[in-house]
Amino acid sequence: MARRHEFTEDLYRVLGVARDADLAEIRRVGRQRQRAAHPDLGGSADEFVRVRIAVEVLTDEGMRAEHDAWLAAREGNQRRGPRIRRQAAPRTTPAAREPQAPPAPAPAPTESTPPERIPTPDTDVRKMAWFRTSWPATPTLWPARTPKLPELRPGELAAVIAYVVVLLGATLALALPMSPARLTAPDLLNEQPGPLAWPVPVVYCLLGMTWLVLRLRVRRPGLARILLLTLLPLPIVSSLVVGSIALVSLITTLGHTDSATLFQQALQGLSYTGTAATMLIAYVTLKHRAKLAERERLLVKLAEEALPGDSSLTRVWGQPAQTVLSGVGLYPGVNPMRAIIAQREVGKALEQLARMPGIRIIHGLDAPGRASGSVPHAVIAGRRIALIDAQLVAPGHYGIDRKGRMTRDGEVFQTTATEFPHAVERYYELFGEGVQLRGWITFLAEREGELAVDNSLTWERVRLATCHSVLREVGDWLAAEGEQVDRLLVRDLLRHRL
Repeated sequence: MARRHEFTEDLYRVLGVARDADLAEIRRVGRQRQRAAHPDLGGSADEFVRVRIAVEVLTDEGMRAEHDAWLAAREGNQRRGPRIRRQAAPRTTPAAREPQAPPAPAPAPTESTPPERIPTPDTDVRKMAWFRTSWPATPTLWPARTPKLPELRPGELAAVIAYVVVLLGATLALALPMSPARLTAPDLLNEQPGPLAWPVPVVYCLLGMTWLVLRLRVRRPGLARILLLTLLPLPIVSSLVVGSIALVSLITTLGHTDSATLFQQALQGLSYTGTAATMLIAYVTLKHRAKLAERERLLVKLAEEALPGDSSLTRVWGQPAQTVLSGVGLYPGVNPMRAIIAQREVGKALEQLARMPGIRIIHGLDAPGRASGSVPHAVIAGRRIALIDAQLVAPGHYGIDRKGRMTRDGEVFQTTATEFPHAVERYYELFGEGVQLRGWITFLAEREGELAVDNSLTWERVRLATCHSVLREVGDWLAAEGEQVDRLLVRDLLRHRL
């Protein structure tokens, strides 16, 4: 199998799962590890990238097979046949905090015919904090369209400077005619020092600087390895040869060797030893940085394959009322025209959030793991997801009682809106705690009259809202990451479009 991706480590070991782990276990462990490693929750950005790559690769059948082939080749073992995987156990929705989301309600009575015209909802956002914020023209993409090299840490910078200083110093000491450590070619006929051999140290210096540049840029690892294996032994062997010559001279002359010659040999040996030592230190010190750069390149490649740069600049996917227009996603008893009116009005209002450059809007998502059900709107910024439902209702005061039932003016009434918290929970299960996810059920009045919501009791991750309050709450919440676009997260949500 031809490999299209370069891997740096055993991704099963990164997650801490067996190689025959099923997809359900990989996703479950991946969610836990992403939460533990997420920088916003006190984790490490490097570790979060490692875990994210492991989840991306091991949950994709093609890339997982490619990774397993790479592992087998690295370990020198032949593959022993197809992997036996355990069947994924059915997932259950976790119980919400008080008030609990109710079981799936019985089909609501058939809704009345919608009015020809509804009151214009209040969508004035000019005084909202997120709207008045000064936003940049373009968002920050993660992963970026081109890999970014990690910054040099202090220890790495010190090792690089030390190698450059020693390499240049040794080159000057060996190449300059007036240097006491100048390198000369032997004259075998006259047994005297021959002409200055300055090209040798100069060529070595140029090759050494080439190796360092390749190492810093993390480019052409094969060529960098060849240069290392060629350049590192030379000064070691040279220092041993110079030391041996000096020792033999001392023994054969009974300690009467010319002091200038001994000084020259000592300086040459010091140049050779220092060059070899600092090169080895630079190689070891920059090893971790090279691994980080390779991970970054792999992550960028995965993002480009999933959501290329041009696609990641798209602001809106689908159109309002997509759940109705697609022919799926409506519950029994829901009047399609009422759903279309509500979703179009809310979808139109949500477009104002696009003032933030990182906002991405997807109209029409399914409810994962269910044959029916849908999410009319999703708004994403960075790693925050707002799922939004739209309901056309009669004027009144809406709230939730302690049993998780919807109330109007204090009276319980049947509505399929109580199914929306279950869809939110399923998306929360799907993405895990590394992603921040909330839901809003947005009410629009079908006729003139007071419309208000009471959020003194809410579901764990879902609140009630009017068209005006949903813009304020969602905007303020997403503004914390309003400049960022997580391309992999957008790709994962797009997979659930209706």
